[in-house]
Amino acid sequence: MNALAGKRALITGASSGIGRGIAARFAQEGAAVAVGGRDRTRVDATAGLIRGAGGTAFPCLGDVSDAESARSLVEAAAETLGGLDIVVNNAGIDASDWVPLHEWPVDLFDQIMATNLRGPFLVSKYAIPHLLRAGGGAFLHISSVCAITVWSGDCAYDISKAAVNMLSDHIAVEYAPSRITSNTLMPGLIATEMFDMLKESMPEFEREVVGRHPIGRPGNVEEVAEAAVLLCSGRAPFLTGANISIDGGYSRV
Repeated sequence: MNALAGKRALITGASSGIGRGIAARFAQEGAAVAVGGRDRTRVDATAGLIRGAGGTAFPCLGDVSDAESARSLVEAAAETLGGLDIVVNNAGIDASDWVPLHEWPVDLFDQIMATNLRGPFLVSKYAIPHLLRAGGGAFLHISSVCAITVWSGDCAYDISKAAVNMLSDHIAVEYAPSRITSNTLMPGLIATEMFDMLKESMPEFEREVVGRHPIGRPGNVEEVAEAAVLLCSGRAPFLTGANISIDGGYSRV
Protein backbone atom coordinates (compact mmCIF):
# COMPACT_ATOMS: atom_id res chain seq x y z
CA MET A 1 0.00 0.00 0.00
CA ASN A 2 0.94 3.67 -0.48
CA ALA A 3 3.02 2.90 -3.57
CA LEU A 4 1.61 6.12 -5.06
CA ALA A 5 1.58 8.28 -1.94
CA GLY A 6 1.80 11.95 -2.88
CA LYS A 7 1.31 11.31 -6.60
CA ARG A 8 -1.17 13.29 -8.67
CA ALA A 9 -2.82 11.23 -11.39
CA LEU A 10 -5.16 11.95 -14.29
CA ILE A 11 -7.00 8.92 -15.65
CA THR A 12 -9.11 9.39 -18.78
CA GLY A 13 -12.13 7.21 -19.42
CA ALA A 14 -12.26 6.63 -15.67
CA SER A 15 -16.02 6.46 -15.21
CA SER A 16 -16.28 2.76 -16.07
CA GLY A 17 -14.39 -0.45 -16.71
CA ILE A 18 -10.61 -0.55 -16.61
CA GLY A 19 -10.30 3.20 -16.10
CA ARG A 20 -12.54 3.16 -13.05
CA GLY A 21 -10.62 0.20 -11.63
CA ILE A 22 -7.29 1.97 -12.11
CA ALA A 23 -8.61 5.18 -10.55
CA ALA A 24 -9.87 3.32 -7.49
CA ARG A 25 -6.64 1.34 -7.10
CA PHE A 26 -4.47 4.43 -7.47
CA ALA A 27 -6.47 6.16 -4.75
CA GLN A 28 -6.04 3.13 -2.49
CA GLU A 29 -2.29 3.44 -3.06
CA GLY A 30 -2.32 7.05 -1.90
CA ALA A 31 -2.61 9.01 -5.15
CA ALA A 32 -4.88 12.00 -5.60
CA VAL A 33 -6.91 11.17 -8.69
CA ALA A 34 -8.59 13.26 -11.37
CA VAL A 35 -11.42 11.13 -12.77
CA GLY A 36 -11.69 12.04 -16.44
CA GLY A 37 -14.74 11.37 -18.60
CA ARG A 38 -17.50 12.83 -20.77
CA ASP A 39 -20.58 11.91 -18.73
CA ARG A 40 -20.97 14.13 -15.67
CA THR A 41 -23.23 11.71 -13.82
CA ARG A 42 -20.85 8.77 -14.25
CA VAL A 43 -17.73 10.80 -13.51
CA ASP A 44 -19.28 12.25 -10.35
CA ALA A 45 -20.40 8.78 -9.27
CA THR A 46 -16.92 7.30 -9.69
CA ALA A 47 -15.26 10.15 -7.81
CA GLY A 48 -17.87 9.81 -5.07
CA LEU A 49 -17.25 6.07 -4.71
CA ILE A 50 -13.52 6.64 -4.36
CA ARG A 51 -14.01 9.36 -1.77
CA GLY A 52 -16.47 7.15 0.06
CA ALA A 53 -13.75 4.51 0.36
CA GLY A 54 -11.38 7.04 1.89
CA GLY A 55 -9.54 8.09 -1.29
CA THR A 56 -8.95 11.49 -2.85
CA ALA A 57 -10.71 11.98 -6.17
CA PHE A 58 -12.07 14.84 -8.23
CA PRO A 59 -14.30 14.73 -11.33
CA CYS A 60 -12.91 16.30 -14.51
CA LEU A 61 -15.10 16.52 -17.58
CA GLY A 62 -13.78 16.47 -21.12
CA ASP A 63 -13.89 14.86 -24.54
CA VAL A 64 -10.38 13.71 -25.39
CA SER A 65 -11.11 13.64 -29.13
CA ASP A 66 -11.61 17.43 -29.19
CA ALA A 67 -8.45 19.53 -28.88
CA GLU A 68 -9.86 22.33 -26.74
CA SER A 69 -11.82 19.96 -24.55
CA ALA A 70 -8.76 17.74 -24.03
CA ARG A 71 -6.64 20.76 -23.14
CA SER A 72 -9.28 21.97 -20.68
CA LEU A 73 -9.48 18.51 -19.13
CA VAL A 74 -5.73 18.37 -18.55
CA GLU A 75 -5.55 21.93 -17.23
CA ALA A 76 -8.47 21.36 -14.87
CA ALA A 77 -6.86 18.20 -13.51
CA ALA A 78 -3.50 19.92 -13.03
CA GLU A 79 -5.07 22.93 -11.34
CA THR A 80 -7.24 20.83 -9.04
CA LEU A 81 -4.43 18.46 -8.06
CA GLY A 82 -1.69 21.09 -7.94
CA GLY A 83 0.19 19.50 -10.82
CA LEU A 84 0.50 16.12 -12.51
CA ASP A 85 2.86 13.20 -11.94
CA ILE A 86 0.93 10.41 -13.71
CA VAL A 87 -1.27 10.31 -16.80
CA VAL A 88 -3.23 7.21 -17.79
CA ASN A 89 -4.61 7.37 -21.32
CA ASN A 90 -7.46 4.91 -21.00
CA ALA A 91 -10.38 6.51 -22.86
CA GLY A 92 -11.33 4.46 -25.88
CA ILE A 93 -14.23 3.07 -27.89
CA ASP A 94 -14.88 0.01 -30.02
CA ALA A 95 -17.85 0.29 -32.33
CA SER A 96 -17.04 -2.38 -34.88
CA ASP A 97 -19.40 -3.38 -37.67
CA TRP A 98 -17.43 -6.66 -37.88
CA VAL A 99 -16.98 -6.37 -41.63
CA PRO A 100 -13.92 -6.70 -43.90
CA LEU A 101 -11.75 -3.61 -44.27
CA HIS A 102 -13.09 -2.68 -47.72
CA GLU A 103 -16.62 -2.50 -46.28
CA TRP A 104 -15.73 -0.32 -43.28
CA PRO A 105 -17.68 2.96 -43.07
CA VAL A 106 -15.26 5.87 -43.30
CA ASP A 107 -17.12 7.92 -40.69
CA LEU A 108 -16.95 5.05 -38.17
CA PHE A 109 -13.22 4.62 -38.84
CA ASP A 110 -12.71 8.34 -38.19
CA GLN A 111 -14.79 8.22 -35.01
CA ILE A 112 -12.73 5.39 -33.53
CA MET A 113 -9.45 7.02 -34.49
CA ALA A 114 -10.55 10.33 -32.99
CA THR A 115 -11.06 8.82 -29.56
CA ASN A 116 -8.53 5.99 -29.50
CA LEU A 117 -5.55 7.73 -31.12
CA ARG A 118 -6.16 11.46 -31.41
CA GLY A 119 -7.36 11.46 -27.79
CA PRO A 120 -4.19 9.99 -26.24
CA PHE A 121 -2.08 12.24 -28.48
CA LEU A 122 -3.91 15.37 -27.34
CA VAL A 123 -3.92 14.45 -23.65
CA SER A 124 -0.22 13.61 -23.80
CA LYS A 125 0.61 16.80 -25.68
CA TYR A 126 -1.07 18.98 -23.09
CA ALA A 127 0.07 16.95 -20.08
CA ILE A 128 3.78 16.70 -20.88
CA PRO A 129 4.58 20.29 -19.81
CA HIS A 130 3.08 19.56 -16.39
CA LEU A 131 5.21 16.44 -15.95
CA LEU A 132 8.27 18.39 -17.04
CA ARG A 133 7.54 20.99 -14.38
CA ALA A 134 7.14 18.19 -11.83
CA GLY A 135 10.63 16.93 -12.66
CA GLY A 136 9.40 13.70 -14.26
CA GLY A 137 6.55 11.26 -14.05
CA ALA A 138 4.82 8.42 -15.81
CA PHE A 139 2.52 7.90 -18.77
CA LEU A 140 0.53 4.72 -19.06
CA HIS A 141 -1.51 4.01 -22.17
CA ILE A 142 -4.18 1.31 -22.16
CA SER A 143 -3.74 -0.33 -25.54
CA SER A 144 -5.00 -3.83 -26.36
CA VAL A 145 -3.82 -7.26 -27.38
CA CYS A 146 -5.44 -6.21 -30.67
CA ALA A 147 -2.41 -3.96 -31.22
CA ILE A 148 -0.31 -7.04 -31.96
CA THR A 149 -2.96 -9.53 -33.15
CA VAL A 150 -5.75 -9.28 -35.70
CA TRP A 151 -9.42 -9.45 -34.77
CA SER A 152 -10.91 -9.96 -38.19
CA GLY A 153 -13.65 -7.43 -38.88
CA ASP A 154 -12.39 -4.90 -36.30
CA CYS A 155 -9.72 -3.11 -38.32
CA ALA A 156 -10.16 0.43 -36.98
CA TYR A 157 -9.85 -0.64 -33.34
CA ASP A 158 -6.81 -2.83 -34.06
CA ILE A 159 -5.06 -0.10 -36.05
CA SER A 160 -5.81 2.56 -33.44
CA LYS A 161 -4.33 0.46 -30.65
CA ALA A 162 -1.20 -0.39 -32.64
CA ALA A 163 -0.70 3.34 -33.17
CA VAL A 164 -1.10 3.99 -29.43
CA ASN A 165 1.85 1.68 -28.84
CA MET A 166 3.98 3.83 -31.14
CA LEU A 167 2.76 7.01 -29.46
CA SER A 168 3.93 5.60 -26.16
CA ASP A 169 7.29 4.64 -27.67
CA HIS A 170 7.83 8.19 -28.93
CA ILE A 171 7.12 9.65 -25.51
CA ALA A 172 9.44 7.12 -23.88
CA VAL A 173 12.36 7.97 -26.18
CA GLU A 174 11.87 11.71 -26.43
CA TYR A 175 11.34 12.36 -22.72
CA ALA A 176 13.55 9.76 -21.07
CA PRO A 177 16.19 12.44 -20.35
CA SER A 178 13.49 14.33 -18.45
CA ARG A 179 12.74 11.32 -16.21
CA ILE A 180 9.36 10.65 -17.83
CA THR A 181 8.53 7.01 -18.48
CA SER A 182 5.91 5.82 -20.95
CA ASN A 183 4.54 2.29 -21.27
CA THR A 184 1.46 0.52 -22.55
CA LEU A 185 -0.60 -2.28 -21.14
CA MET A 186 -2.20 -4.50 -23.76
CA PRO A 187 -5.14 -6.27 -22.11
CA GLY A 188 -6.75 -9.33 -23.55
CA LEU A 189 -10.40 -9.96 -22.77
CA ILE A 190 -11.26 -8.24 -19.48
CA ALA A 191 -14.58 -8.69 -17.69
CA THR A 192 -16.08 -5.19 -17.99
CA GLU A 193 -19.35 -3.64 -19.12
CA MET A 194 -18.10 -3.82 -22.73
CA PHE A 195 -17.51 -7.55 -22.34
CA ASP A 196 -21.08 -7.97 -21.08
CA MET A 197 -22.47 -6.05 -24.07
CA LEU A 198 -20.49 -8.18 -26.52
CA LYS A 199 -21.81 -11.35 -24.91
CA GLU A 200 -25.37 -10.12 -25.26
CA SER A 201 -25.02 -9.03 -28.89
CA MET A 202 -22.88 -11.99 -30.02
CA PRO A 203 -23.79 -15.21 -28.16
CA GLU A 204 -20.75 -17.03 -29.58
CA PHE A 205 -18.32 -14.31 -28.47
CA GLU A 206 -17.56 -15.60 -24.99
CA ARG A 207 -17.02 -19.18 -26.11
CA GLU A 208 -14.80 -18.32 -29.05
CA VAL A 209 -12.74 -15.50 -27.55
CA VAL A 210 -12.35 -16.78 -24.00
CA GLY A 211 -11.37 -20.10 -25.52
CA ARG A 212 -8.33 -18.46 -27.11
CA HIS A 213 -6.93 -17.47 -23.71
CA PRO A 214 -4.72 -20.31 -22.38
CA ILE A 215 -5.51 -19.28 -18.81
CA GLY A 216 -9.12 -20.28 -19.55
CA ARG A 217 -10.95 -17.18 -18.34
CA PRO A 218 -11.23 -13.46 -18.97
CA GLY A 219 -9.06 -11.18 -16.89
CA ASN A 220 -10.46 -8.81 -14.32
CA VAL A 221 -10.06 -5.10 -13.83
CA GLU A 222 -8.13 -5.53 -10.59
CA GLU A 223 -5.40 -7.48 -12.39
CA VAL A 224 -4.91 -4.67 -14.88
CA ALA A 225 -4.93 -2.08 -12.10
CA GLU A 226 -2.20 -3.91 -10.18
CA ALA A 227 0.07 -3.80 -13.23
CA ALA A 228 -0.76 -0.12 -13.68
CA VAL A 229 0.38 0.64 -10.13
CA LEU A 230 3.79 -0.89 -10.77
CA LEU A 231 4.32 0.97 -14.04
CA CYS A 232 3.34 4.33 -12.53
CA SER A 233 4.92 4.00 -9.10
CA GLY A 234 8.47 4.91 -10.04
CA ARG A 235 9.69 1.62 -8.58
CA ALA A 236 10.91 0.46 -12.00
CA PRO A 237 12.40 3.58 -13.61
CA PHE A 238 14.39 1.57 -16.17
CA LEU A 239 11.10 0.14 -17.49
CA THR A 240 10.04 2.49 -20.27
CA GLY A 241 9.01 2.08 -23.88
CA ALA A 242 7.50 -1.31 -23.06
CA ASN A 243 4.28 -2.69 -24.57
CA ILE A 244 3.22 -5.30 -22.05
CA SER A 245 0.64 -7.99 -22.76
CA ILE A 246 -1.74 -8.71 -19.90
CA ASP A 247 -3.84 -11.27 -21.70
CA GLY A 248 -3.71 -14.68 -20.05
CA GLY A 249 -1.35 -15.88 -22.78
CA TYR A 250 -3.68 -14.93 -25.67
CA SER A 251 -1.00 -13.26 -27.78
CA ARG A 252 1.40 -16.19 -27.41
CA VAL A 253 -0.84 -18.88 -28.88
